[in-house]
Amino acid sequence: MGDRILNSFSPLHYGTFGGSPTRIFYLFVGLAPLILSVTGFVMWWYRYKGKNRFPILQKRLS
Repeated sequence: MGDRILNSFSPLHYGTFGGSPTRIFYLFVGLAPLILSVTGFVMWWYRYKGKNRFPILQKRLS
């Protein structure tokens, strides 16, 4: 009984139980962290770039 349960995890792990649709789904799920990291960095970069980082220098120069 235990071997049957452990052997049933292998197709789930490799994505072979559902054919091509399952592999495509696994591809998108696998790429999601990369896409979220890149978009998060881009959002942070635009927010960081827009801030006035040196307000004291701006007052002295004007």
